[in-house]
Amino acid sequence: MRARDLLTPYPAVSVDDEAMDALRLVSTERLPALLVVDSDGRPYAIVAVAHLVGRLVPDFVRQDPVLAAVIGDRFDVDARESAIGTTIGAWLPHNRVRPPVVGPDAAPMQIAALLDRTQSPLVVVIEQQGDTTRLLGAVTPDSLLDHFVGGS
Repeated sequence: MRARDLLTPYPAVSVDDEAMDALRLVSTERLPALLVVDSDGRPYAIVAVAHLVGRLVPDFVRQDPVLAAVIGDRFDVDARESAIGTTIGAWLPHNRVRPPVVGPDAAPMQIAALLDRTQSPLVVVIEQQGDTTRLLGAVTPDSLLDHFVGGS
């Protein structure tokens, strides 16, 4: 069993894609995290869904969280509109988290150790061919657990 056998296709967005499109992808696909690739298709960042939700919170509410309880849903439309016309690259945290990456021949224990060390919600599987990087998919903790407990 190798990474190629454990991976599942995992959608990614480019740093240049619109933030609203990325939010819709995460929401409709119920992804544990957003995978962002650079303009060459190489894994660039992994963004926790909580960070994306936090970007929708207005600055004045971040500074005084008590306001969130009293403003109700008056600013929900504003939050939605804040994602329109900006790239997901602009929404990345300043200390972006690079996704853990393995090749298709990585062993399950290698992937498990990487997940444990990075506390990432997934490990990206890529294939290198010269200067070209091809995203094959991702291995999730669920698929590793299935492997280790006899599900696959």
